[in-house]
Amino acid sequence: ALFVVPFAVIAGWAIGQPMTLDFGMLNTTVLIICVLVVMSIVVDGRSNWLEGYMLCSAYALVAVMYWHVQSFGDSNGEL
Repeated sequence: ALFVVPFAVIAGWAIGQPMTLDFGMLNTTVLIICVLVVMSIVVDGRSNWLEGYMLCSAYALVAVMYWHVQSFGDSNGEL
């Protein structure tokens, strides 16, 4: 899984499709926050219903955020 994105960039270069490793500020921030949330949940090796609910809520919030965020190239708000 670690080499999927670099492989996709190299494969895109080979077929002439421009791809970069520039994910943008929003995607990078969401990834870092998700890693921190999951790490804080699994660091003790135990879980309960509240931690599961927090993970599901975080997933739902990220999904709603990406649903409502406007793309930069589109002026009417559709993704």
